[in-house]
Amino acid sequence: MKRTADNRQNITNADDLTLIRNVLDGQTEQFRPLVNRHGQLVQQFVAHIIPSPEDAEEVTQDALVKAFQSLHRFDAEKASFRTWLLRIAYHTALKRLRHESRKRWVRTEIGPEELHDLDTDELLNDITNQRLALLRQAVSQLAPDDQMLLSLHYQDGHPLREIAYIVDRTDIYLRSRLQWLRKKIHQTIINLEHNGNKHV
Repeated sequence: MKRTADNRQNITNADDLTLIRNVLDGQTEQFRPLVNRHGQLVQQFVAHIIPSPEDAEEVTQDALVKAFQSLHRFDAEKASFRTWLLRIAYHTALKRLRHESRKRWVRTEIGPEELHDLDTDELLNDITNQRLALLRQAVSQLAPDDQMLLSLHYQDGHPLREIAYIVDRTDIYLRSRLQWLRKKIHQTIINLEHNGNKHV
């Protein structure tokens, strides 16, 4: 099954490269099939972090325009076109979010480094309705780039190597950051439960 998926991805990559060459040779209308193929993925990715559908649509369009304008910079040796496109969407979305007011972090008396991994796993694997609501609330209080990192890894299932390219970080940094974020979410959930959160 995995081999079949890999074969389909290889065919898609080859088709993408053909279209890209055509666009760079002056056949600009050939960019439309690339948008048709990957545009929905970009929009779904952006929608994970941009709460307003209208804003998410605008960010998606901005990212696609930027991709078209910088297509000559695409390097197939470094990443697939799909991954390169997500990298542009990531930075476009972050730029938009950084112009908005960030939500405050929940204050707690427990530092994330004091929480044991086993405790964190046990809490985050609790899928009762109340815990899921608290989990969503805790994630919403993270910085936008951290929310996008979680979305890429846990929701979309991108491998760390691919995420590292998208967010312009190292694999080692991402592993450490993801572990810290899990602990941060854990501490926020504990704080919300302790304070008898009224919004869940």
